[in-house]
Amino acid sequence: MFATRGLLSGGNGDTQNYSSGSEDSETEEYNEYKHGINPVTGCYQEPKPSPTANMTEEQKEYEAMKLVELMDNLTRKGVMKPCRIGADGKPEPIEHVLQLQEGLPRQQVNMNDSDED
Repeated sequence: MFATRGLLSGGNGDTQNYSSGSEDSETEEYNEYKHGINPVTGCYQEPKPSPTANMTEEQKEYEAMKLVELMDNLTRKGVMKPCRIGADGKPEPIEHVLQLQEGLPRQQVNMNDSDED
């Protein structure tokens, strides 16, 4: 099989039977299920409902605050450090979370302030 596709002969084999485009290899069945295929496992997974679909706004806010508390605990214990991306493209640790706003455009910072009102 490899020899007929030109893989063992240095690319000099008969490649006429090999499909040249990816469109040729996608079947109708694959196109139908393409949206649900997990790229890591290659298996089809049924779409799952959103976990927050049946939650009230108060429940969502409560869960968000729990997440904030957990992240704060990890930060205080030194397990996780907040960072920003430096000029060299690598993460640089920061001392305080408010330092993340220093690099933002002024308009975006003002927009965030008006959301709190």
